[in-house]
Amino acid sequence: MNVKHLLFGLCMVLAINVSAQVPTNWFIDTPSPGDISLAPNTEFFTEGVQSCRLTLYTANVPYFISDNFAVNMGADYTFSLDVLDNDSRGRLKIYADFYDVDGNDIYGEAPIYTEDNPDWQTITWSAVVPDGAVFGYVWIKFYDTDGFIDEAIAYVDNASFVESGGTNVVVNGGYESWSTLAMDNAYWIDETSLDVRYNGNIETVDAADFMLGGTASITFSGAEIDADDATLVHLSGASENMTFDLTVDELSQNGMETPVSLYAGMASIAHTNAANPDGVMDVDISATFHGIISAHDAYNNVWVQDAAGAYNGVMIFSYSFQEEVAVGDEVIFTAKRDVYFDLNELASPILIQIVSTGNTPYEPTSIMGADINNTLPAGSESAEKWEGQLVVIHNALVTEYNADEFYYLCSDDDGTTQFRIGDNVDYQLANTVLTVGEVYRIVGVVDFSFGIYRLNPRGADDITNTTGFTEHTQPSLAIYPNPANETIHLVTENAIENYRITDINGSLIMESKLNGISNSINVADLRAGIYFVSVQTKNETLTSRVLIK
Repeated sequence: MNVKHLLFGLCMVLAINVSAQVPTNWFIDTPSPGDISLAPNTEFFTEGVQSCRLTLYTANVPYFISDNFAVNMGADYTFSLDVLDNDSRGRLKIYADFYDVDGNDIYGEAPIYTEDNPDWQTITWSAVVPDGAVFGYVWIKFYDTDGFIDEAIAYVDNASFVESGGTNVVVNGGYESWSTLAMDNAYWIDETSLDVRYNGNIETVDAADFMLGGTASITFSGAEIDADDATLVHLSGASENMTFDLTVDELSQNGMETPVSLYAGMASIAHTNAANPDGVMDVDISATFHGIISAHDAYNNVWVQDAAGAYNGVMIFSYSFQEEVAVGDEVIFTAKRDVYFDLNELASPILIQIVSTGNTPYEPTSIMGADINNTLPAGSESAEKWEGQLVVIHNALVTEYNADEFYYLCSDDDGTTQFRIGDNVDYQLANTVLTVGEVYRIVGVVDFSFGIYRLNPRGADDITNTTGFTEHTQPSLAIYPNPANETIHLVTENAIENYRITDINGSLIMESKLNGISNSINVADLRAGIYFVSVQTKNETLTSRVLIK
């Protein structure tokens, strides 16, 4: 960790100490940095000595959110927020919503839009805390209108949530307390450049004030405030090239109390996967990635890969990133690894560059249905390595359709295991129609949702009906004898590099390196039962089932 510089100019100290930028206990969740700015306002207010001024700069929809506060399910409550909106270029949408104990949203009363009015208006309602709710929060969205050109302005004050007989639990609901200017994020652009994001506008900047510590101590020769976004600074001329490793680097700046953490260098997507044998990134640390968009749900998720094969794909969660990219785009972007209910993903993405368009995504890797068996627990290596990855399963027999939850159950091993076809890409399977009793070749991306691994097709083009014949293109792994009791022989078309044997629960039983298209394995010590043998060749992973007597 780099030690902060201790010497800085008095003018910098004064500028930072008086530059309030964000109200404490509130935060901005923006589709893109620079969408919105906040400032205290002492001219228009209804409580205390100031309000919060919101300025919208884009047609995106940034969110302004309070810290969570504890609530009691079933309690009567009153919510209110004072709003001054006399700007026809934009309007606010006001929520008071809830979370359950697991962090899932529980929606409360319908939100209310503001209307243009030269006077303060109070948005308010009384209701009951929903069943299952343990936390509440105030959520303010800023929308552009038809008259929007370059900015819109609104003011809010006196946010209040009071349960019957209680007091206001919205911390800093009057926006009286504000934080100081600070670095909010930093990320790698190329071997000699970083970008730095702040929680407010920057007026002056000096390259000599910055130091990157971690893998190496690096200084910069250039620093420039972005011409279109005063919250963004471009650092250039690094004293040595910045290359990726799993060491977390820290960027410090004279006059800023807190450094920001990042992974400097072009990161591998494999390092976002919790099962990656070469190591995994920490959560909530910015890194820069390069890849090709392989799937897109047109709502809030896209999937990206930087190579074919296990570990090399990941889902990007965002309410706006999907509007900037399309399947086949080769992109460079920054994001932070996140884990949401055992699903590895990237969050808070910022698009740095679209390198090219119209590319063919990486070829889907062939896997077996047993790899994503719907009884596998979270973190099972056979499935986890494919999470976020574009894969294909051959000869999938459809055994059931659930019309309420929009999924199919399939099997490719005569019913020994089953796997789920889900709708995370093709919402409610609008374009994915399968027939129970028919056999299909199915392409899709793997995810983990509500305790179950799934294969999610992108649409009709990912589905091929193969009923009545076996695909000659399907890679094969022959195991004989089967059933076996002492030795099994593995035969493939290409040389086997290594093998793994797992039980029906996905637990690893045996693994080793091999060399050749025909190999023998001693299984005399295995208990009787069904096992899955996976082999890795230069081009693919193949899996087949074996019964040990």
